[in-house]
Amino acid sequence: MTHWRQHLLALALLGAMLAAGLFAPEALPARAGGSWSAWLYNTQSGALVHVFPDGAPAVTTMLPLPPGLTSAPYSVTMSRDGARLAGCFVDNASQTSVHVYDIYGGVYLSQYAAPGGPVLGCALGYDAFSEDGSLLAFGILNHFADPADPRPGWELLVMQVNTGAIVYRLDANAPAVAALGLDVNGKIPFVETFEQPTATRPGLITFKLVQWATEGQCEYPGLVWNLNDGSVFSEPRYGKNSLDALLPNSELIWVETNPAYPQGLLEGPGCTYNVLMYSNKAGALYPLFTNGTVLFAARFVDDGRRIAFGSYSSGSNQWYALDRSGVITPLPADLQNVYELWGTPDGYVFLSNEPDMPQQVRYHRFGAGPSPEVYVAWTAPSIDYHRLIWVNPLSGGAGLPPFPPMPVLGEPPLPPTPTTPAGVLAVGVRAVVNTTAGDRLRVRTGPGTTFTVLFQLPAGTPVTLAEGPVVGPEGYTWWRIQTDDGRSGWCVQGVPEAGGFLQTLIPLP
Repeated sequence: MTHWRQHLLALALLGAMLAAGLFAPEALPARAGGSWSAWLYNTQSGALVHVFPDGAPAVTTMLPLPPGLTSAPYSVTMSRDGARLAGCFVDNASQTSVHVYDIYGGVYLSQYAAPGGPVLGCALGYDAFSEDGSLLAFGILNHFADPADPRPGWELLVMQVNTGAIVYRLDANAPAVAALGLDVNGKIPFVETFEQPTATRPGLITFKLVQWATEGQCEYPGLVWNLNDGSVFSEPRYGKNSLDALLPNSELIWVETNPAYPQGLLEGPGCTYNVLMYSNKAGALYPLFTNGTVLFAARFVDDGRRIAFGSYSSGSNQWYALDRSGVITPLPADLQNVYELWGTPDGYVFLSNEPDMPQQVRYHRFGAGPSPEVYVAWTAPSIDYHRLIWVNPLSGGAGLPPFPPMPVLGEPPLPPTPTTPAGVLAVGVRAVVNTTAGDRLRVRTGPGTTFTVLFQLPAGTPVTLAEGPVVGPEGYTWWRIQTDDGRSGWCVQGVPEAGGFLQTLIPLP
């Protein structure tokens, strides 16, 4: 049986290092060698700041306003090459428009003005531009459920950047959307990824339907729109919060709540995410980490060689890095009050968040050791609020292996050789799950280790034996069990443990 030794070791090391003061290194000015740049945006003033890590001074420019507009856009995104910026603007008559600006050419290329009167919202996702920057996808919320308004509640539009023409359109009334049976009232589409159509592949836009004018939900409906045939299908992973995509590798990471694992506590309302999830190149998804705290973020960093994720417990945050061999490393203490960071080809960058202090772009670069070096790339000249809106996209690195799954009970490499009696197990008998070291028992769709895992049960969970025993192809004995909350599936009767045999289903007297 395997268990979370590496996670416990990481936490023990963290405590020792914190006690020794090893996570508060003095930040140094960024020096030559960094291979990224970043764009910041000031939502109040409309200022754009281009920041570099190699000692070159930052360049600050004001985003010019299109004719007839008097305020900066409230939602912005940038093309993957960092050359074009799209923004959602509102004029003095509350009319919404979307404009695309060529940063280096200094001109607006195109615009879309929402017809039919004022709209409630406009949304631009992080990857709203297609790969080559020729198309832009954005969401419009026209109204909440209003029978008197002929417009659909929401629209997802794809605009040709150079002309402003709408070349694809999906809305809340589309048959493909209606067939999913979703509650679409008051929702606005936020684009997660945009794979533009080519001669050899369909165009796919993934997006989530976010409830407008709320404090946010822990999860949203995730959807995929096929631009070639207009079909739409549900894919929950695109509705997860903290979703990050390593596009060159077709990998995804996010945090979610799974009641099969220990959960942390918050002092107030919020989402108690407790599992770091991963979808590999083949689309298989599985957990990478859990430690009984509240997880709140996940990003690919170090050109995809690592994942950085945040953990909250007892009033403080701690960030970790997980590499592709499964090693977990605590990250430096200047991430304490940070909730978002961006990966770079050799580490990650983030904006500091100390109260009453000018913001800084800080740069952590991985070198020979497990912990990164700490640098400051830019300090704001005043106490203004900026957002990071773009950093050089990651290449993903050629030939990177998938991240290893978190060790759990249920798949020992060799068939068991029982050395203790199995006890009185029979159909209809009540039994209890028996595991060690905090492991959980995998429950599958069928009697064999190749069947899909439905859920996992901690030690002490009572179950009823509904079918079995069945000897699977690997030699294990399996029972179909039913939990007291109505779930059902197949699990092993026992596994090898420390040279002997551990019976994982114990009959209750």
